[in-house]
Amino acid sequence: MSGNRDGMFRGREEERGLLNGVLDAGAGVVLVDGAAGTGKTRLLAEAAAVAAGRGFEVVTARDELDQPFLLARLAERRPDGPLLVVLDDLHLAGPATLAALGALLPASASDAVVWLLARRRGEGADRLFSAAARRGATRIELRPLPDGVVTEPVADLKALAGTAQGLLLDRVSALSGNARHLLQVAAVLGPRFEPGDVAEMLASSIAVLLPALDEVVAAGVVAAQDDGLAFRHDLLWRLVADSVPPPVRRALHREAGEMLLRRGDSAVVAAKHLLHGAQRGDARSVDGLVTAAKALLWNAPEASAELAVRALELTDQASASLVHRTVMAVRALTAAGRLTTAHALAQEALSRQVSPEPAAKLRHCVATTTLLGARHAESLEISEALLRDPDLAPELTPWVEITRLMALLGHDRERARELAEAVVRTRQGAPDDVLATALAVLAAIARDTGRPGAALELAREAARAGTSHDLSAYPRLLFATLLAGLREFADAAAVVRRVRGGPSAVVTGEVMTAVVQARILLQAGRIEEAAAEARAALTVAEETGHDAVVAPALAVLAMVAIHTGDLPAAIEHVGRCRDDVPADRIIFSRAYYQWADVLVTYVGSGLEKAMTLLTDYPDLVSSGLFAEEPRAAGWFVRRALEAGDDGLAKAVVDRAERLAEEHPGFPAVAAAAVHARGLLDADARLLELAARDHRDLWARANAAEDLGVLLAGSPDRAESVKALESALGLYREIGASRDSARVLGRLRKLGRRRRAAPARPESGWSSLDDTERAIANLVAKGQTNRQISTQLFMSPHTVNFHLRKIFRKLAISSRVELVMRSRDDR
Repeated sequence: MSGNRDGMFRGREEERGLLNGVLDAGAGVVLVDGAAGTGKTRLLAEAAAVAAGRGFEVVTARDELDQPFLLARLAERRPDGPLLVVLDDLHLAGPATLAALGALLPASASDAVVWLLARRRGEGADRLFSAAARRGATRIELRPLPDGVVTEPVADLKALAGTAQGLLLDRVSALSGNARHLLQVAAVLGPRFEPGDVAEMLASSIAVLLPALDEVVAAGVVAAQDDGLAFRHDLLWRLVADSVPPPVRRALHREAGEMLLRRGDSAVVAAKHLLHGAQRGDARSVDGLVTAAKALLWNAPEASAELAVRALELTDQASASLVHRTVMAVRALTAAGRLTTAHALAQEALSRQVSPEPAAKLRHCVATTTLLGARHAESLEISEALLRDPDLAPELTPWVEITRLMALLGHDRERARELAEAVVRTRQGAPDDVLATALAVLAAIARDTGRPGAALELAREAARAGTSHDLSAYPRLLFATLLAGLREFADAAAVVRRVRGGPSAVVTGEVMTAVVQARILLQAGRIEEAAAEARAALTVAEETGHDAVVAPALAVLAMVAIHTGDLPAAIEHVGRCRDDVPADRIIFSRAYYQWADVLVTYVGSGLEKAMTLLTDYPDLVSSGLFAEEPRAAGWFVRRALEAGDDGLAKAVVDRAERLAEEHPGFPAVAAAAVHARGLLDADARLLELAARDHRDLWARANAAEDLGVLLAGSPDRAESVKALESALGLYREIGASRDSARVLGRLRKLGRRRRAAPARPESGWSSLDDTERAIANLVAKGQTNRQISTQLFMSPHTVNFHLRKIFRKLAISSRVELVMRSRDDR
């Protein structure tokens, strides 16, 4: 846009144009970098004023303490109209706040939301800003303006602000005393308020307050809206709120928070008031903070952590409540993913004299943080010591038993099996979270020992047995991984959707779900989406100390890298899995990491080193790998034959066929056995069957390529070319560029020249692939992202990923434009 139509940003014409462009589009992300003194805060305030003038609802966070509450409120509701979200000082935000914001940004990409995010450059939030920039965010870097440019505008702005403030104060001063008092209470409630809330705060009724309400509306100070009343301007609201003496304002905030909690209204809004109203020595207000923290623990853990930590800060060291508030703070910090802080706070409290009950809770928190940090032996030792304590509280016992089971699964499989079997024998009956965990442990062990049928049934039973959403997240996610391994992708996606659709926002559950979803997407051949999910999981895991989730994310990224031709990245990811991170045996099997290691070694260092490495993994072929990853059977036979190791090739075929014979109801396992036998016997008919019967694109492409290679030596090469072209099409559909290049080389040897890339144009409707076309059609029909995700068996995050590609290919920036283009172009 040209011109300064909004009268803003004098001396900042370029920044004005960028911001106006995003506001005109009605959706997008603007990233503002600026050092202290460059006018960053003023820029944000003026942008908010302009947006409000254009009909945007504007929500802001005053400081880093407000940020998690604002994000929690946004996660609770969808915007009714255009919305501007302003977040300043993100360099001060905690990792869980940044992770929550990182999840909200793509989730709102298709809504009428403009995000205005600011930080001091180089002081934090680097990952968030980089990720947003990769997704197309607008970047503004503020540099100091020349003195001649900045002096006059600043003087004008101050004069204008003083004049406006004087006029507004005159308008308020002209009101009656009752009307001014009503406004002051309303201002404490916020820029928008319910008349009933003001009446309750004033111990009155709306009927009694009606004359004062009529007066403030008639004076133009307050305006009626569909959902209540609102101050006509943000500046007016702030002026009235600032006119309330600070001690009175704190007391009113406390009363407002207690009122909302008592009524059962939004705990997020109540907590915001309590945070501003609490003060040291005021037991009632601090208790209110703790109550709100408990209410927010599962659905807004970062906000819960801020409240609990603030309550702890306001508690006297000699108070009897200190240790109980410490327990609450540690629990909330753990739920928010701030594991290092939670661990240190718990250990510090335990170093003091602590009574047995809170000491047990703190020790269990330490066991939990060490478990999530992949320190299984340490977690196990603490859990077992707690369970030996005869005074362990009954309500804490199930949590400790679950922690012990999970720690044993990562540390000592035989003891884990014995304990889980004992739990199953003694706890059969009603749904039970300890029983669900024990069944999941037995399912993981069955998976790793090559009993996919037993593993699936145990995991199915575990998923049904859980009662608590958070405690039963692992059983459900394990069930999803087993379904995906057997290539039941629709069922696996449905399980993941149920986990993601639950009420919990605990960081551990979110990051575990993301990494499970990443591998499911990879197995289904949706390689770009898999990489996006895995990178998101890895970022959160590294920032929050969830070391137990780092290895699974790295393994998925290694597989993606090897098939897209990024060998250095693949080697780096596998190296970290092997050397720096304890091998996960909880989310994925150890065999999966070993196969990734052998595969990357083969591509990077050749057949000899890969075969040598295989001797370090003597149980790999006899494990459950071929049920977890059916296409691995063909890969191992191929490498064994290449190395002239007939014994290994026969062992792989025997194992695959035994699995298929023992599990006749699993088509994916049967196809893997047929594929392996076809390679060993050089049987074109079996390879053709495998190419037809495999249940995922990867394995089907592998079988078609193997068939083409086998037929290349026959007199009639046409069938070889046909099979290789089929493989090429499948690899291209997946996005496996390295595999596509290999098949192109085989076709060239047969005298066939193929384009190195598909002929699909780069833009326009014809550039959309099948998935993108399906999503575009559903958007044109008015479907929301969540409705589309349900119909197409993908997460809303994945729908947003495809929408961004659609927008880029069609040169548009919103759903509205997509609907209009759909109507016009078709």
